[in-house]
Amino acid sequence: MQQFSHSKLETYSRCPLQYKLQYLTNLKEEGGYNIEAFMGSLVHETLELLYRDLLKTKLNSLDDLLQFYDKIWRVEWTDDIIINDKRFKKRHYFNLGKKCIKNYYEQYSPFDKDQTIGIEQKIILQWGEYEIIGYIDRLTRDKKSVYSVHDYKTGAMMEQQYADKDQQLALYSIAVKEKFKEVKKVRLIWHYVAFGEDVVSERTNNQLAELKKERLDLIEQINKAEAEDDFPAKETKCEWCGFWKYCPKKKHLFKVEKLPKNKYLKDSGVKLAKKYVELTQKRAEINKRARTENEDIKQEMEKVEEAILEYSKKHKIDVLEGGDSLVVINKKKDYSFPTKTADLEKYEELENLLKISKHWKNASSVNSTKVAQLLESDKIDQKLKKKIIKLIPLEESISISVRKK
Repeated sequence: MQQFSHSKLETYSRCPLQYKLQYLTNLKEEGGYNIEAFMGSLVHETLELLYRDLLKTKLNSLDDLLQFYDKIWRVEWTDDIIINDKRFKKRHYFNLGKKCIKNYYEQYSPFDKDQTIGIEQKIILQWGEYEIIGYIDRLTRDKKSVYSVHDYKTGAMMEQQYADKDQQLALYSIAVKEKFKEVKKVRLIWHYVAFGEDVVSERTNNQLAELKKERLDLIEQINKAEAEDDFPAKETKCEWCGFWKYCPKKKHLFKVEKLPKNKYLKDSGVKLAKKYVELTQKRAEINKRARTENEDIKQEMEKVEEAILEYSKKHKIDVLEGGDSLVVINKKKDYSFPTKTADLEKYEELENLLKISKHWKNASSVNSTKVAQLLESDKIDQKLKKKIIKLIPLEESISISVRKK
């Protein structure tokens, strides 16, 4: 039986190549554990202690929890934990974790609003030959058989529109509904403990059925990719990937990012890239100048065209001598047809006139060419012709062109 988790499926959605490298090879990710993940895991451990002790009727004080957090921080800290944001030090993240615990404790104390029935509750969804597994931070129910899936988050808050589309907790709610038959509804709750605020969402049975179908379709895509060994790289959240060394989109960056400056500048790939960037910038500058010059010429031509038309009208001529070329004033009369977008009312009026006439079969629609041919023929009734011309009057258009002698 193939086994998947939400994170495994999301890895494939994010980048098929990362999925292959992470789950189908023995390659190890570069880099270490980042401090945000480290701090988040310790906050989770502390809140887990709170509820595990509550199940044994022991209510820890806030000081008890902060002391526990301080102890496991000191015990589990290692110097290879990475701090990516150099604006902050280790102490900042330690204090942020304490703030998260304090916010949650003060918001929910004395923790008696619902019944905890699972902590780090493992869920298993069996869909034919596939198995989906996951872990719920905390599962609760109230007296009205309303179940809640709780998830602790120490990062930035998610907007409601994204919570309503989140798939991880929605998958967990499917498992809850399957396991507990008396469930009335399942609430999905994200506790953003750094802010002391929650985001809450729910799913209908139809939405869950659609989610199941989407997940199964994704698994089929993964199986097809495995059969064809087709795992293209996608640049999505690459900062969280530890496989740059093997990725065609990131391999060169990984190779040169730690080179000293003298070696970096001598790298042939860097040289080629810099030269190409230089040429694209030059091309962009030329195009920008050309657009500016073209606009200047356009404005000047409009002034000259206006003068030519005045000269043509005054002297009653349609062709001007211009040395090797001639400037020709083209005059044309065309029927002004209404369109559905520009003048729907007139368009429908014209369409109705044609529909009730014997000519609709030939016109077949408000076709400008066919209607114009009809008006120029002697087959049309003069009364109908006048009505149509009232809707599409003949208008003269004038244009100027240059022609070689």
